[in-house]
Amino acid sequence: MERLAEVHVRCWQETYRGMLSDAFLAAVDPAGRLALWKQLLDRPEPAEVWVACDDGMVIGFAGARRLPAPGSPEGHPPPSSGDLELWGMYLLESHQGLGLGRRLLEAALGTAPASLWVAADNARAIGFYRRLGFAADGAEDNITDWENLRELRMVRPTQTNAGSLHAR
Repeated sequence: MERLAEVHVRCWQETYRGMLSDAFLAAVDPAGRLALWKQLLDRPEPAEVWVACDDGMVIGFAGARRLPAPGSPEGHPPPSSGDLELWGMYLLESHQGLGLGRRLLEAALGTAPASLWVAADNARAIGFYRRLGFAADGAEDNITDWENLRELRMVRPTQTNAGSLHAR
């Protein structure tokens, strides 16, 4: 779990550079992420998480859950896609563009309809999710604890062609 927490922090720092202040990103603590991972995994019904490794080293992860769930933005109508949510997906920058993100998403969601929240200024992630069938549904949120980072919700219907997730 320690390596997962460290990679989570590093991915945040890489992903949110330019969207959050350097001071905020520098203050993100692996110990805090470790506590989160213990909360997610050390319980009777652990969170569903898929981990990507390269030569035995953790390089990313994806997690899915059923809504409503703790930590999901509140005060929004339920997504049209149903109750499956991709609650997090991060991959080290050094391993992006190799098809691993697509494989993580496919492992976490399969072809099921799903929703996710993404930083509104994260054009790369939004483009990635669009290529995999997601579209913004108009719901937006601000994460006050993250310097009022603006998020938007994306949803996708059931994916009818499982092979299309492998096509590029």
